[in-house]
Amino acid sequence: MVFESSKTTKIVDLPRNLLDFNLSKVVLPKSLTSLDLQHNKIFGGLLVELTKLNLQYLNVSYNRLCGHIPMGGKLQSFDYSTYFHYRCLCGSPLPSYK
Repeated sequence: MVFESSKTTKIVDLPRNLLDFNLSKVVLPKSLTSLDLQHNKIFGGLLVELTKLNLQYLNVSYNRLCGHIPMGGKLQSFDYSTYFHYRCLCGSPLPSYK
C-alpha cells in the first residue's frame, strides 16, 4: 500500500485519477515530501500528521475536503491554490468569509 507510515515513499503523485476515499483515514509515510492529489473525489479532512512532515509540495485542490486546515508545519506556507475548489475547508491560508 502506498499510504503506510513504515514506507519510505517520498513522492505521491496521483492527480486526476478519480480517487474516492476518506483522506482523514489515511496513514502517510513519515518520509513524504510531495503530495499531489488534485482533481480527485477525495473527501474527509486534512490530517494533523501533515504538520509533522517535511512537505516541499502539496496540492489537494479540486476535491471534496472539509474541516479546518491544521495549524503548523508548512501547511500555512503553501499558496491558497493548494486547497482551491474546496467544499468546506477553512483556516489559513484560505481567505475568511463573513
